[in-house]
Amino acid sequence: MSDAAVPPVPHPVPPAPPPVPGRGTVPRPGPAGADDDAGAERDRVELRVHGVAGGQAEELLDVEPAMRVAGDGLAGFFRWRGPHDTETVPGVRREIFAWGNLTSGSSSRALWLLLLPFMLLNLAYWTRPGRVDRNPGGVRQMANHVYDGSVRLLALSLTVLITLAAAGIGMDLVAWQCTAQAETCVRARPWLAFLAAPASPLSAPGTALLLGALLPVAVVVVLWVLSRRTESEYEVIRGPVPPVTSDAAPLSRPGFWHNGEILARLRSAHIAMALGAVALLLLVPTLRHDLAARAVATGPGPAAWLVGAVLAVVLGAVMTASTASVAVPEGDTKWNARVDRVCRMLRDAVVAVGAGVAVYTVWPRPGWSASGRLPGDGAMLNALFTAQGLLVLVLLAASVVLYAADRAHDRTAMRGVAGPATAALGALLGGGFSAALVYQGSLWLSGCDPLAPNGSSCLEVEPPTAYSWLQLAFALEAVIALVVVAVIALELRRATRAHLPQVTEQYARSVRDRRTWEIARARAIGRMTEALPTVMAALLAPVAPLVVLALYSAFSGDVVAGPRSADAAVSGGIEGLARETVAVLVSLGAVLGGAALLGVAWIGRSAYRDRPTRQAVGALWDVGTFWPRVAHPLAPPSYAERAVPQLTARVARMARDGTDVVLSGHSQGSVLAAATVWQLPEDCVGRVALLTHGSPLDRLYARYFPAYFGPYAFADLRRRVSGWRNLWRVTDAIADPVRTMERSVDGPDVPGVIAPAEPLPDPRSYDPPPGEALRPEILGHSRYTEDPAYAESVWKVLNDTDDRHP
Repeated sequence: MSDAAVPPVPHPVPPAPPPVPGRGTVPRPGPAGADDDAGAERDRVELRVHGVAGGQAEELLDVEPAMRVAGDGLAGFFRWRGPHDTETVPGVRREIFAWGNLTSGSSSRALWLLLLPFMLLNLAYWTRPGRVDRNPGGVRQMANHVYDGSVRLLALSLTVLITLAAAGIGMDLVAWQCTAQAETCVRARPWLAFLAAPASPLSAPGTALLLGALLPVAVVVVLWVLSRRTESEYEVIRGPVPPVTSDAAPLSRPGFWHNGEILARLRSAHIAMALGAVALLLLVPTLRHDLAARAVATGPGPAAWLVGAVLAVVLGAVMTASTASVAVPEGDTKWNARVDRVCRMLRDAVVAVGAGVAVYTVWPRPGWSASGRLPGDGAMLNALFTAQGLLVLVLLAASVVLYAADRAHDRTAMRGVAGPATAALGALLGGGFSAALVYQGSLWLSGCDPLAPNGSSCLEVEPPTAYSWLQLAFALEAVIALVVVAVIALELRRATRAHLPQVTEQYARSVRDRRTWEIARARAIGRMTEALPTVMAALLAPVAPLVVLALYSAFSGDVVAGPRSADAAVSGGIEGLARETVAVLVSLGAVLGGAALLGVAWIGRSAYRDRPTRQAVGALWDVGTFWPRVAHPLAPPSYAERAVPQLTARVARMARDGTDVVLSGHSQGSVLAAATVWQLPEDCVGRVALLTHGSPLDRLYARYFPAYFGPYAFADLRRRVSGWRNLWRVTDAIADPVRTMERSVDGPDVPGVIAPAEPLPDPRSYDPPPGEALRPEILGHSRYTEDPAYAESVWKVLNDTDDRHP
């Protein structure tokens, strides 16, 4: 049916509601304090929760003194705003919950770009395909524990990987390799004379290593402080009355948004492992020298190697225990408190052993000199990559078992492997950042040309060979990204043509009209979200050879020696051409990695100074940091841990005061609204209405987080509210209809859809409305509140509230 004659209304006033059976005619609501049919005062509130990158409160409330009644942002007609213009429905006051500053308010939030790999690992924990609404036994319970442990161990390995990258620059390249080439290093980098000059008292290998260790230790301390500070900033008081818990809705569990105990113990374990890795890099070359000196009866003393061996045993035991503590499943409060105390003790033990290692390292050793690469650095890196490859495979196996035996629902994305895919992407991104950081540091220190790294004027410093494989993967990712963009462009053109018949039928216009093609293209773009699994699978293509390489290193006994560089590993009849091609790709990957780091730095600098850029960066965190930090404690904090309890307390108070609340959520705000309803106590159930628009609840969250969202959870959500309507558009790349599934005892489960099942027309009309010379915009994901259907929906959910509370 055509909507060509429907003009857009800036602030629509809906018609009077129809009679309600059994109650007579319901009057139009007046201002707050007016009497209704029963003579009692009624208070009605429309509480809006904005989506990603929300603006200022005044802007969201739409209370500017002037309002546009025609035209657009370039040229329009304005008038003074009347009191009724600030209300969607007359007599219903409007409130806004503005939470955007939690992710994009402070300038320091721009630095969170560097924590993107950590965020992806944390997301992977929540994308499990198995159900969490019950406690299955046997294989399914084991698969859940394996899934949890694998993700957390991968997250731990990523923290160690970032630490090794900082140590690779400070300890390996500068403190070891540069001082090994003392005169050359001083000529190339005169400012390092205090460390590399033979006459300098700091040029001894032990002292230089300790100074070089300050860089990775500083990185660890910054992450530690940032995690503790954000935890205190986002901490809120738990409500006195717990919510109504339901097996179908895991987000209704008490304490879901209060995970301080788990966060604290995971943070202690991560800090212990990061500091332990630095201590190990100090200990290995020192103990290696003492063992060699013992064989020829020289060195600082006959017991020096024994002290180093004891430190190595104690450090290894503490790091092993810290690693194991990450995989310990959470339990009740007492259990979590005990594990937290153990993790704190292990962290303190690492600090104490690290202090002993520092003293042992700087002890005078006549005749000790640095040569080659830092002993232990390459071996630790190779072992870490091998462990990551094995953990990805274990995680994949656990996901397959959960999807086959205990899947939450049938619309799960990527057949249940979205979790392993997200974890692998995070690990690959973290490895790429690390490789780019170390490789660019080596190029800068040596003064080499990145496309000709073996020039005669170079200072010969070499990063570990394993990084060359990550640089090759980075270059392949760039090639794959170009191919993906080309394929998406072709698919978009095909999809646009496929939508043309529907557009011409709805608006009764010619297919030759440019406007018809614009609408069809907007609809095609709105449906392109369905290609996300395919795009993710394509971007993960380089992971497979990296995992094979790690497994080969593990089973061939080459973990210590590590793989050969990517170009040197090529063999066969076309070795010359193939090796040169791979070498160029590795160099290209190094350049792209450096460009990526510069891009991140530039975006961070721009976001620090410019609020719009900061909001754009914050939009990424609006989506990625909804979930609590239960896998990676050093990831950006979860804003929902503060937003949901705040919303719950406010809504519960209004409901108990007799206020009719319409909780209106747009985009990510609809997810916060749903989480709020699930956390309401029993005396507030059925006293709040829900209105979602542009909502990703079904299209994204139910598919990629099936254990926590889905048709059964949505059916539970509908039973908790007095009314629920969901507005969406075909042109919206985020929203979709919300599907429900009611469990039936006697027969099959009953499917349903939250009304309205049909999309809103977009645009509202094909031609300009009367009095206008401009055609209505295609809105897509924006400005739902200006659609006449929005005000109508507010009326309808208010009527549902009236039905329940006469």
